[in-house]
Amino acid sequence: MLVSDTVLGRAPLKSGFALTALGLTILFTLMEPESSDGLDFFQRLLFWFLQITAALLGLMFASYVTTKMPQKHFPLYFLLLVSGLLGAVLVSPIFASIDYWFPGLEDEPDSRIDMLDQQGPIYRVISEFLEVTPGIITIWFLINIPLLLNVTYKLPTEKNNPPPQNNPRQTENELEIEKLKKLRTEFYDRLPVALGLDIISISSELHYVNVKMTKGNTLILGALNQIAEVLDDEGVLIHRSHWVHKNHVFRVHISGNKAWCEMSNGARLPISRSKRKLVKSYFGRGNS
Repeated sequence: MLVSDTVLGRAPLKSGFALTALGLTILFTLMEPESSDGLDFFQRLLFWFLQITAALLGLMFASYVTTKMPQKHFPLYFLLLVSGLLGAVLVSPIFASIDYWFPGLEDEPDSRIDMLDQQGPIYRVISEFLEVTPGIITIWFLINIPLLLNVTYKLPTEKNNPPPQNNPRQTENELEIEKLKKLRTEFYDRLPVALGLDIISISSELHYVNVKMTKGNTLILGALNQIAEVLDDEGVLIHRSHWVHKNHVFRVHISGNKAWCEMSNGARLPISRSKRKLVKSYFGRGNS
């Protein structure tokens, strides 16, 4: 989803989250779905804002859980299913509470789930879970279509990017440098023109990378380790989830169990234990 030529990444926690919630709230309020029958305009507005905000938070939680699961040991569809179920479990009591706060929504039960809803607070949450889970899981799988299709930014192999044959004097190292230059150009071409090319840091977001620049953030498909290799001389991978540009590292702190890079935008990105020695050699010894 593009907003002002940028893609919503972790920005949903800030302006992007608010814009997405507001846009969907207005859309559902005007559409007047059956689930909000009986409410006036302002009640529908509040009802859908609470519902959509809770759903977005649930999906963000599911995304976080997915990144922490041992992906090598389970099929991808299973991980998505489990994380989607966890998201549904999280939002179900919230949805049930929202429905309770709007008494105008109560009507005669016309299904077994509705009858279950009438039997008490716990059953209300269970019935809400049964109602919302199919929709949430469907949306979650649709969001992760790029991951399911394995669409990611990868370094080409010799098969799909063979070395040029017209210059036999080029060494293997020169060919590798030429290939990386081409990939770097391709990567920068994928960034929104409105944001420029001044990158501060790049963070892994499941199967996307969140590129933070001086003019804003953008979320694009990509594998961080591959992109870090392409941009090797411009910065360093300080954590499996974070790459920093050398020109935007304001301060390096390494002391005891705490280690981070303070960036020019004020963000503090963690340095993993395995990367401390590399960071020290790259930027010098950390200070307090």
